[in-house]
Amino acid sequence: MADSDALRSRRKRAHAAGQHHLCRRCDALSGPLPPAPLPARDGAGIDPRARLEQLAVRLQTAHAADPSDAAVARVLKDVLLALLPPPGAPDAGDDDPLAAILALDPVS
Repeated sequence: MADSDALRSRRKRAHAAGQHHLCRRCDALSGPLPPAPLPARDGAGIDPRARLEQLAVRLQTAHAADPSDAAVARVLKDVLLALLPPPGAPDAGDDDPLAAILALDPVS
């Protein structure tokens, strides 16, 4: 059963005043979130390029499953653009990480 207007008003006023005894799902009841672990300083941290390539493969699969999803297409485009070398950078040769992704489903 839904709460009455009076109870919701009391809960809102108490929450705004910092009194969370009436709150049901309040961040103040659960306490602060634990800090995210930082990558190790010994060089075993996260490789951003490898993570972007993994993300591009997952997005390409999602885009192939539902090509009408504009949000997935937009994020896929942004990730692929982030993976491109900057203009004027030396050519990496045949070792192109995007070639396998782009060969999966050519956009027509």
